[in-house]
Amino acid sequence: MRFHQLTLVVVVMSSASCCDLATDEEVKVLLPAPPVLWQIAFPRLGFRVVTRDARNGMQERNVDDWRVPVVVTCARSVNSPILAYPLEMGIADSAVFPPGHLRPSGGFYPLSLRAFKGGEAVELTWEDGAAASVISRVAAQGPRDLSLFNVARLRQYLQEHADPWALDLDAVAQKISQGELTAWDIDMLPCRDTEVEPGPGTWFLESPFSSSFEAANGRIMLTRVSLGCHHLFSLDGRSWGMELGKQEAVLIRIR
Repeated sequence: MRFHQLTLVVVVMSSASCCDLATDEEVKVLLPAPPVLWQIAFPRLGFRVVTRDARNGMQERNVDDWRVPVVVTCARSVNSPILAYPLEMGIADSAVFPPGHLRPSGGFYPLSLRAFKGGEAVELTWEDGAAASVISRVAAQGPRDLSLFNVARLRQYLQEHADPWALDLDAVAQKISQGELTAWDIDMLPCRDTEVEPGPGTWFLESPFSSSFEAANGRIMLTRVSLGCHHLFSLDGRSWGMELGKQEAVLIRIR
């Protein structure tokens, strides 16, 4: 790896001590503008904002307009992760596809605070989505004092990659939980090129950093795609699930 040594520490605490020290805080959150491809394909794109409260419980709120700031509740502690999962909103603002089909944006309280109209707001970005997802996974495993973890350094290293979602984030979260993460543990998932036939049109993958692919005769060539599950979307609303293995790629029609 090209990264320098990274020393990051996580201390696992008892649930009682974590709950005693943390309190809830209402914070204003600024959502990022969706990528242009997403705005074309999903004209009614909203978000599900997910936070963790002082008791480490998940708090969720749907937002149907990314242009409008939203107030959410999160734990008043250092490195509290905030995620915003894109949702395609339908009739009565119900989600047409569930969170996770498109990669989330993210940020941290209070690390991502910035001045906003006479006060402060947490500004979420697509670049911080992967780091916030990792820390949220660690928090989901039980009460921990994440204030002792160098989230700012983790953000920096993940953002050095063209697409942080192509990294092995599960392994990163596991190493953090064990208190053993170094920069040498941050590596790419296995990947390969593949040709698939989703049909004519302009297509893109679930990451906000995905390029668009023009289908020639209904076929597209995807380069350096990580093995595992993906979603493939067209600008006209069609979508496929894709399972990429070492030898073949299987498409499953979603709509």
